[in-house]
Amino acid sequence: MTTVLAFDLGASNGRLVSQVFNGEKISLQEIHRFSNQPLQENGHYYWDFNYLMKEIVEGIRLAEHQLAGSIDGIGVDTWGVDFGIINANDQLVSKPFSYRDTYTVSHMERALAKRDAFELFTMTGNEVSSINTLFQLMAIEQAYPAYLDNAKHILMTPNLIQFALTGIAQNEFTIASTSQLVEKGRREWHQEIMQSFFHKPLPLAPIQLPHQVIGTISTTMQDREQLGAIPVIMTPGHDTACALSALPIQHPDACFMSIGTWTLVGKEVPNPVITLEAFEEGFTNEGTSEGAYRFQRNGMGFWILQNLRNEWKRSGREVNYDKEHELLTTAPPNDIFIDPDDALFFNPSSMEEAIQLYCQKTHQPTPSSQQGMIQCVIESMALKYAHTIRRVEDMTTTQADVVYIGGGGIQNQFLCQLIANATGKRVVAGPIEASAIGNGLSQLRALGEIATLEEGREVVLKSFEMREYDPEDESKWQHAKDQFSTYINDKRGN
Repeated sequence: MTTVLAFDLGASNGRLVSQVFNGEKISLQEIHRFSNQPLQENGHYYWDFNYLMKEIVEGIRLAEHQLAGSIDGIGVDTWGVDFGIINANDQLVSKPFSYRDTYTVSHMERALAKRDAFELFTMTGNEVSSINTLFQLMAIEQAYPAYLDNAKHILMTPNLIQFALTGIAQNEFTIASTSQLVEKGRREWHQEIMQSFFHKPLPLAPIQLPHQVIGTISTTMQDREQLGAIPVIMTPGHDTACALSALPIQHPDACFMSIGTWTLVGKEVPNPVITLEAFEEGFTNEGTSEGAYRFQRNGMGFWILQNLRNEWKRSGREVNYDKEHELLTTAPPNDIFIDPDDALFFNPSSMEEAIQLYCQKTHQPTPSSQQGMIQCVIESMALKYAHTIRRVEDMTTTQADVVYIGGGGIQNQFLCQLIANATGKRVVAGPIEASAIGNGLSQLRALGEIATLEEGREVVLKSFEMREYDPEDESKWQHAKDQFSTYINDKRGN
């Protein structure tokens, strides 16, 4: 029996999941869960790193107390783009900035005055966005130059946590690949970009591939926090890369999705897809656990529905999940659609009014009931995913027969069926805890318990229930797809 601890941190909460592998199957147990919200101080948004480390240490202590036998490894995955700067005393120069801080926008504009956005895309494969590490570091160099003057290491968030545990400074490929600072198709920091935008070299710690033990919890940390000498393992640092490695993909041309508040849609590819149409349509290329790439687009998940639910609850019109399912299963045919990724829905004061305004702008009738609004949103989500998958297929010149979906969103079985209907493809949904499982699989590979990505995916199939959905009502959905696709094309021409 091999036991590993997977710390899976998102930008709103974190959790520790233990995983026990008996040679054939994995069993999971949630040990610890905690919130993770940025702090607003001095006009900026920061992550409370001391608090995060306190919760991580608490999770390790709980695991040592609750679990029988030894703990064979600890791995960490997080959200992308954020980082910490370590000085010569091995201390943070400040709390790490949060990507939610908008002060980077002007620095992206400053960068684009030097380098065209498409050129930056071709150099790195990353979608050009103000949240990216590149622009955050440019902002720091201008506003807080002493931070970089005193810098010994720059570490992406999961690797910053590993450094706090071990004292070893290394960056991992999948998380580094979100930064817009890694050379496309390589696992090296982009020297030309750093020379173009910074006054002196950045002390970015070297990039390593995952699935390796990097050290044990340091003796200093062991003594101070009363922890054991547990190996710390470099897993895929980015939570989406972890999730992808846990999806039981059996078909090389399959597409993948990870559905939560936001949704990622894409495909595993050996090399970045660098084309003008990929750039114009908001696609990005980020690393996989195997050193290849995820060609993907980030889009809207359950954000719109979550906001509608909260809005209706505040106004005394609450709709719970059971009622929502009832409304969807009894709804009449719908021909009102929205583009869920339209800027109107990013953060409106009223999501209901945003939908109404969108329908007015697109010369459609407005949904006249909660049932109609829910149906409009969830069918539009499925149609947008289908549209994105078609674009992935076009740009990679492949044809997917199956779509694999992971993440908490797969608990909405109604949406999973709609995705099968809208894509005309078989959908395989599971596992729910894909990020944490992928983290654990990487540790098991580092420990020699699992040999390959494919073997790990076979273990997932043996360990967790998958639900499959076949397309239904193909003629009805072809009509809806045609209507939605025409709208998308019209929108681009406006």
